Amino acid sequence: MLINLLKFSQALCLLTAGLLVGCAGGAADTPELGQVSGTITLDGAPLTKASVTFQPQSGAPSVGMTDDSGHYVLAYNKDTKGAVPGQHTVRISKMGEPGSPNDTEDQVPAKFNQNSKLTAEVKPGENTVNFDLDSKAK
Repeated sequence: MLINLLKFSQALCLLTAGLLVGCAGGAADTPELGQVSGTITLDGAPLTKASVTFQPQSGAPSVGMTDDSGHYVLAYNKDTKGAVPGQHTVRISKMGEPGSPNDTEDQVPAKFNQNSKLTAEVKPGENTVNFDLDSKAK
């Protein structure tokens, strides 16, 4: 029962984030954006199937997912890639494989998501923002 409740709350969080991004407005409401991509590693290995969120100091967040090589591209909404220029708090998260014993646990340390101190500055134009995460570093 608890696992189903946790899965439901995770799905609800993802749905809410998707709706927030999807409701960010149409093309006429889209602010100037910088294009953001990069690669994320954890302890030297590509971090695959992880969600990446750039939250600006004000405005809508941008989100992306890493591929098999740890590469991501941010999207401002379902139709538009990019992120608003400025300083962002970055959160990186990856849940365990569905059905596995750790499917409700984030595989990325809290210091990179819930308690993230990761930041990035997005500028107009192309931005490459890589993160080499070390789970043992303080």
